[in-house]
Amino acid sequence: MDVVDSRVERILRAAASAPSVHNTQPWRVEVTGRTVVLRADPARQLRHSDPSGREMLISCGAFLFNARTAARRESLSATVHVLPARDDPLLVATMRLEPGPVPNTDELELAVAIARRTTSRVPFDDQPLFTDALLAIGQAARDEGAELRPVQPSEPARAEVMTLVRRAEALAAEDPATRGEELAWTATDADRADGIPAELLGPAAVDDGAPVRRFLASRGSAQFEQHSTMALLSTPGDSPRDWVAAGQALEHVLLVAITYFVHASFATTVLENPTTRHDLRRVLSLDEAPQMLMRLGYSSLPRHAPRRTEEEILREARRQAAR
Repeated sequence: MDVVDSRVERILRAAASAPSVHNTQPWRVEVTGRTVVLRADPARQLRHSDPSGREMLISCGAFLFNARTAARRESLSATVHVLPARDDPLLVATMRLEPGPVPNTDELELAVAIARRTTSRVPFDDQPLFTDALLAIGQAARDEGAELRPVQPSEPARAEVMTLVRRAEALAAEDPATRGEELAWTATDADRADGIPAELLGPAAVDDGAPVRRFLASRGSAQFEQHSTMALLSTPGDSPRDWVAAGQALEHVLLVAITYFVHASFATTVLENPTTRHDLRRVLSLDEAPQMLMRLGYSSLPRHAPRRTEEEILREARRQAAR
């Protein structure tokens, strides 16, 4: 195994804590000195629910933002080049690490938040976000070239959004290929380093209006909150570059959120169906492309989903390169 700088190892370990659809962790990394090359891993793409690779690249964008943030904790500055490479369609970004200034307080706080961030699929406190948290996470999205559109409980559009979420879930449940794909990545064995273990799926909501995704393998049921904040992340365009930007914005939002003790879970099915994705854009009067719908609120700190180690990520990249 090639020798990797210990600081780069720590950066990759932090980057691998990024959220990804069904915890597929669809990234591969190659390291040469202090140059990190990030590629999408098509073997971990959800072929039926994500045929374009949009969610795969959003996941890789979240990995990239964590890497940038962790680099600052190591007093390194990251020069990042994102897409495209016509001769390398899986290339997401290259990142060159150079000596930089000592991180400031905000940079350190964001880097520390990486280890605290995790998806929460349990009931939240029955209240919307406080204004200071909502303003901060909205700015985090804008810092990465995206927009975060809150959908508060009092809005008439909220009920229409949840109707679309349930419609998309029902349509997906009727498709055997999509059902099989979801079940392959959820309720996974405890010894797997990817996927979502059954105990982290959370219970099914007893109320159709509850702002939480329903998984086929959910165990039990519970009364979920009705008044947490929902938010839609959008980008000006809908190209692969926009998808990577959406992933970076998403992780910036989530890290800032956790500094305010705010957790998130996601409703991705409504954006995987072209019809409900279009309808969601219409219902919320969006000029931009919707990329991620999330539920934000206050809850206890849940357990982290499993992750591949940096050694496993590098090993897989070398295995792919040797083919």
